[in-house]
Amino acid sequence: MHANTLIRKPDVNAKQVVGIEIIKRRNSKHKRPMIPLANHPFLPEQVGYDNLRKDLKPIEITQPHGVSFTIRGQEIDWQKWNMHIGFNYREGLVIRNVNYRDMDGTVRPILYRMALAEMVVPYGNPYEPHIRKMAFDVGEYGLGYQTNSLELGCDCVGRIHYMDVVLSDMKGDPWHIPSAICIHEEDAGLLFKHTDYRNNKSHVVRSRRLVISHIVTVANYDYGLYYYFYQDGTIQYEVKATGELNTHVLAEDEDAAPFGTIVAPQIDAQHHQHLFNMRIDPMLDGIYNSVAELDVVVSELPVGHPDNMVGNSFYPITKVFNTTNEAQSIACGERNRTWKIINESKIHPWAKQPVGFKVTLQGNSTMLPKPGSVVYERARFASKSLWVTPFKQDQMFPGGFYCCQSDPNANLGLPTWIQETQNVRDKDIVCWITFGLTHIPRVEDFPIMPTESCGWTLKPVNFFLGNPAVDVPPSDKSSTKSQSADMPCCRTKYSRTADSDFNSTIWTDFWDSVDRDRR
Repeated sequence: MHANTLIRKPDVNAKQVVGIEIIKRRNSKHKRPMIPLANHPFLPEQVGYDNLRKDLKPIEITQPHGVSFTIRGQEIDWQKWNMHIGFNYREGLVIRNVNYRDMDGTVRPILYRMALAEMVVPYGNPYEPHIRKMAFDVGEYGLGYQTNSLELGCDCVGRIHYMDVVLSDMKGDPWHIPSAICIHEEDAGLLFKHTDYRNNKSHVVRSRRLVISHIVTVANYDYGLYYYFYQDGTIQYEVKATGELNTHVLAEDEDAAPFGTIVAPQIDAQHHQHLFNMRIDPMLDGIYNSVAELDVVVSELPVGHPDNMVGNSFYPITKVFNTTNEAQSIACGERNRTWKIINESKIHPWAKQPVGFKVTLQGNSTMLPKPGSVVYERARFASKSLWVTPFKQDQMFPGGFYCCQSDPNANLGLPTWIQETQNVRDKDIVCWITFGLTHIPRVEDFPIMPTESCGWTLKPVNFFLGNPAVDVPPSDKSSTKSQSADMPCCRTKYSRTADSDFNSTIWTDFWDSVDRDRR
């Protein structure tokens, strides 16, 4: 946004501009900046097709026998997962009734519903007009309304199943978005591997994940929103932020510091945050669940104490939240803090702990503007990494149903719901997870920003009787179509016992000596 003026209080009904404010310069001899005329292209036709890289070879992703998932209407089965896919104007993609089939065939419920419930983007520049930059991209714009039709670009690769969605427009008429949801499988690296040093036998299993996604464009920013389901029972959510920075023109002698970065001559990109809040309604082996906080701490016992002789002692401590007052937590890297959603009525037979799923954050930013600021009071949900509340049907949006920025006290949402202390232990509960990015723009983010990611992961903890993915077939050349870059097939590994170039007796003696050293 390279404007030098800000329209103040337009009368929309009268279609009149009431006033125009001139943005004041800081530490500059100029009252108005000269507009820089340099081009900053990123589209191929602007960059020039002759200037594009020519040393990229094609990467082909094929599934000659089709996909491994089955879709019936809005319901999907993949591997041992089963779930329902929904969509609405505000949250966009919604995942419901998530189940996993255990090793004995038992279908175990994990989540009743999860969706991105709100996000806020506060900017850190304290001067006009930047103080108004605090958009609620879910509550004000609607992720559903901002969803791209994936027919318009190569957003997904592989063998894709697309879902259309139908919303209502401003007049209440049907609005069809073709190919709004992308569903596909993709390789996810190693699932597990072990090489036995005694006989050089290696067992390798590659991971595959189911991806359910959509992409939204909210003004200048684009967000790829991805649900991942893994073969070992892990659930992951990832936001990939990209698009164009929100920029402002500076005078020739003006500095962006400390509230922005000059990303090109006279172009200021302001520092800001992208804070997301996920509403997760768990259903671990039943509707009554609890949430525990896990901190890993160093033993307070001194080195030389009989219980900490060499000073290496550390261990986790667990606190189960009883009330909504207790269940407000902030991420803490020093204590390796995580949380567990647990079912206290079901104890694991071996671990002797409640079955559960661990919550970890990838991007643990929380609200930086101070309490009392307009954006803090409107988005107090972003001041904590985790909240837990009792389930109530009408409590869906942590910033309140209406996110109008004009009155911070109109509807505070989540903080209002917990003004009265309520029990959240062994109850039908909802978890609200805040995660995000604190974005100090780089020159490399301009003119278009490479993706930057944040999200969260739910991983089973003492939920199964072992690794639930041990029955995934091992990987080989035929299943992956892999080959060495300089050979026609994967390079053959030497066998410690079968290769004639080695004296088997000497080789065996060597590995026996390794065994002795390790013992």
